[in-house]
Amino acid sequence: MKLTIDEKLEKFATSIQQRLDGCPALLIGSGGSIPYGLPSMKDLATEIVNQLETKYQEEDSWKAFVAELNNTNNLELALDNIMLKDEIHTSIIATVWSCISKKDREAFLDFIRHGKYPALTMIIKKFIQRAGVTNIITTNYDRLVEYSIDFAQGAVETGFSGNYIKNFGNIQSTFVKRTVNLYKVHGSVDWFKHKSNQNILATQFLDYADFSDIYLPMIVTPGNGKYKETHKDPFRTVIAEADKALRSSTSYLCIGYGFNDEHIQPIIIDENRNKNKPLVIVTKELTPKIKDLFIQADNSNCLIISELSGGGTIVHYSKSETEAFPEDYWRLDLFYRLWLE
Repeated sequence: MKLTIDEKLEKFATSIQQRLDGCPALLIGSGGSIPYGLPSMKDLATEIVNQLETKYQEEDSWKAFVAELNNTNNLELALDNIMLKDEIHTSIIATVWSCISKKDREAFLDFIRHGKYPALTMIIKKFIQRAGVTNIITTNYDRLVEYSIDFAQGAVETGFSGNYIKNFGNIQSTFVKRTVNLYKVHGSVDWFKHKSNQNILATQFLDYADFSDIYLPMIVTPGNGKYKETHKDPFRTVIAEADKALRSSTSYLCIGYGFNDEHIQPIIIDENRNKNKPLVIVTKELTPKIKDLFIQADNSNCLIISELSGGGTIVHYSKSETEAFPEDYWRLDLFYRLWLE
């Protein structure tokens, strides 16, 4: 029997609500920030080449990197596949930091000037109203999640203490009402490490140029030393606590995350496949990884919501069952209304 439009929408909304009942963990990828002007991986690749080509064009490892980037059109793959000189990799980190920090500040000022807030704010607000603690894991360096938490009037725990100059100690997972535990597994634009004594601090009130001779940005990019860096604090502690949060969650809501990071996703995949924990993926674009891991695997406990070619939304209930809608339910504001209003 063919369903009516209303029946299709009811089935869709019910599928979301059933999977995200309880205490889901949120995993936020770059797709959650791009709508607010933050750079995509393609944008970062362009910026890296534009800023560094003149300086390193005679270096063999740089030539190999650019060739790999042109061949794969994938910054993460190019950084993983080519062993760059440490100096070049350090310059890439500085370039990435500078680009994201600039766009992050522009987004923040836009929110303040125009009285706007990220759509993620609405979801976080619902979470902190109904649960004692909300766990959010993000691979992003920007602070869009932090801004969303502030707009939702939630308290945030990141592992750093203090207000103006924050020092990293330990993540105190807290169950105080309206608190969000935020695990930034790849670092943040406001995290820095002292070059000599390895002191770690977080501050958003200074321009990095004011102390770049003493401190380095603490962001982990693909390529040289990624796994080495993540075995040191703060990343070691943050990833360990994020793992605990993922294991203890009843389900997962992944927003703008392409499943291209081996630090975080193995637990989600394992819990989803072997313990049947529900998973909802909301993304504009289906990455090859999402297709391989969840659509081709014919996972019946994974709901995937993405943009339909030509406009609208396609919902994957399973490998063999899909439904199309003219509305853009992959956008967080419309997804929120369908799920929680």
